[in-house]
Amino acid sequence: MSAGWKIRAEARLLREDAPAVLTTGALQALAAAGEVTPPSSATLARWLRELVAATKLVEVIKGVYLNRMGHPGVSPAAASHHVRARSVVSLAWVLEQEGITNNFGNTITCVIPTDPSWTNPQVGERRALAATFRFFAMPAALVMEEAGGRLREDVRDLRFDYSRATPEKALLDWIYLGASPRSRMTRPPLDIEVTRLDARRLRRVAKHMGIGVQLDQWLHLHAAYQADPDVQANQSLKFNF
Repeated sequence: MSAGWKIRAEARLLREDAPAVLTTGALQALAAAGEVTPPSSATLARWLRELVAATKLVEVIKGVYLNRMGHPGVSPAAASHHVRARSVVSLAWVLEQEGITNNFGNTITCVIPTDPSWTNPQVGERRALAATFRFFAMPAALVMEEAGGRLREDVRDLRFDYSRATPEKALLDWIYLGASPRSRMTRPPLDIEVTRLDARRLRRVAKHMGIGVQLDQWLHLHAAYQADPDVQANQSLKFNF
């Protein structure tokens, strides 16, 4: 068959409204759209291998791809819900991406909501083809993905078209897990630049999560750390070289 379908399919991938993350099924539908003779499964598989080899697509896990043609800067984080259902990008990775902590790492951290009526999710580390993910479980009522009104803007970073916590929610998720006896996670580091967060949003979300006391305890430790003469001296050295 003519290779014209490839040209047309790749033109669709280049469009601004093309999905940033696509499954094999979505790519098959995209390639077949409007074609009198759609490509066979074997032909489609060869095309996908070509696109991956040219880094036009990046395979995150088997059957899930990042569309680097239409979205050159798309992160593997956008595919987190394909790696683990219902997952929300949060915790350290969000704070690192926002420049609120300097403890940069390559692991994409996520929380997964849990409920007694649901199957327990797989947590821990998952080394995918495009990135390493680490998943932590939290009660669905605390993940609050279904929040409405202004609270939704407080907990969900609406700049992104995938489930990603605001920096304030990311810190609170970390504080919650760090204080939970059921989690192996340690509390957030005390060198986080809290002043870059929205203080009122932080308080609102902590109230809805019911962890105002834990937030106050961590902020007290953070203030003491920042007031330590040795810390202040190190900060002076950092900015005066």
